[in-house]
Amino acid sequence: MMREWMYLLSLSIALTCYLFYLSLQITHRTPHSRIKVNFSTCDCSCLKSVILSSVLGKFEEQNFFELVKAVQGCPWKENQTEHNLHQANLRKCCNASYSVIMTQENTAVGQLIRFDAEDKITQSIIESLYSLFPKKSPFQNPIRSCAVVGNGGILNNSSCGAEIDGADFVFRLNFPPLNWTNDVGTKTDLVTSNPSILLNRFNSLTERRKSFIMMVQEYGSPLILLPAFSYSGNTEVSLRVLYTIEDFNLNSKVVFFNPDFLRKLTAHWTSTGIKSVRLSSGLMAVSVAMEVCDKVTLYGFWPFSQDLDGVPILHHYFDNVPPVHGIHAMPDEFYQYLQMHVQGSLRLNLKHC
Repeated sequence: MMREWMYLLSLSIALTCYLFYLSLQITHRTPHSRIKVNFSTCDCSCLKSVILSSVLGKFEEQNFFELVKAVQGCPWKENQTEHNLHQANLRKCCNASYSVIMTQENTAVGQLIRFDAEDKITQSIIESLYSLFPKKSPFQNPIRSCAVVGNGGILNNSSCGAEIDGADFVFRLNFPPLNWTNDVGTKTDLVTSNPSILLNRFNSLTERRKSFIMMVQEYGSPLILLPAFSYSGNTEVSLRVLYTIEDFNLNSKVVFFNPDFLRKLTAHWTSTGIKSVRLSSGLMAVSVAMEVCDKVTLYGFWPFSQDLDGVPILHHYFDNVPPVHGIHAMPDEFYQYLQMHVQGSLRLNLKHC
């Protein structure tokens, strides 16, 4: 009797998922139509099937929020096989552990490098520039657990600070303020910065630098990762950051993205369907973490103006400055994270901790 009951239960689950699959296929055949499904009748296995068999553009916004909320209610189960698969694909294309930053090991004096965002612009590696690069990559040894902290407003009142600080390595993006300690934590092992932030907040470090120095000191002694060789206008200000850190004997270390790595990473994600002028800093950091970390958890990655319950939220946890449209494909990047979450290759946390 028990065996028959289990058989009927398995058959029922399979049938439910199959019916959802059929509804998605029908929707895909209808131009400009969108999915609207009652997810309350769909169990966790079914939700996974829906996410992996569709694309973001097929959902109505509110229905998509309902889907994500339902998935966040499912227990997350790590799938080491899926993680290893993503890790292997990234290593094959990009090899972050060796080439994510410019080092004296992967770059030579006299080498001519091409900027990744301005393909016709080149830079000759002269001795004085070469001497600024670290001898080897800091990511040669695998890291057990990593937290990648986005800046989304969904982090407000999340109480995730302690959980974030419990990770072995913490990535942060674009010099975010750490005043919201209870929600975002304080530990920082690597922080990125778009040069526009250095321009707008610190006048490219061409005048007084005290506010910049005080901000860097709040982070402790992280790696500061800059795209010095992405656009020609980035190089001078990135070098100025490095010189400022050294001149004031700060504990941080400035390193530069390898443009060849970013070029290959862009090609990798473009092949998966993410079309944008430029990958976001978040996707760059997540990609590195997926390759060099055994376990990856994302916080604050939510590029929408409402939370899972439809309540309006700030764009960032610290301000409401909207994104520049037409540069990044944030929602598509988020859907990639969501698919990786249900596969078990990383954990996407959007709940209170």
